[in-house]
Amino acid sequence: MGNLSNVNTEERPQMIILGVLTLYFLICGFILYLYFLHRITFLVTLVVCILFTIIYTPQFLILKKIKTKDKIKIVDDFLLINGEGIAFADIVNFRVEECKPKVVFFFNNRMVVFKEAIFHIKTRFDEFHFNVIGTEKIELLNQYLQNIVQH
Repeated sequence: MGNLSNVNTEERPQMIILGVLTLYFLICGFILYLYFLHRITFLVTLVVCILFTIIYTPQFLILKKIKTKDKIKIVDDFLLINGEGIAFADIVNFRVEECKPKVVFFFNNRMVVFKEAIFHIKTRFDEFHFNVIGTEKIELLNQYLQNIVQH
């Protein structure tokens, strides 16, 4: 009984991009198909395509966030954020602002979700902000930074 309430989620960025674009092109393609069969007029086709694009805009914003995400690497005693290094010894404190996960679509009995968090790292000299996408990455980086701050 406990397995039925457990949600099955998927977070691969490639899956999100492919799913969003495929659904968009399928629906707009079907609208164009109806136009070419002379079932609807050009004006109706244009209005429906524009309306669907406006409704679908939040999904395109998710694609933009995936494309412009920050690149984060851990190299020796440094945290590299978009090529800029932060020494672990300089990290004083950090906090995480987690956004609510967004369900993008359902595929093969799985919810494809998009979750992001903003990390604020305070060092001795400056403060850094960067975005992390993906539940596992957020949890791992959060645990890793907690271990660094505690030691």
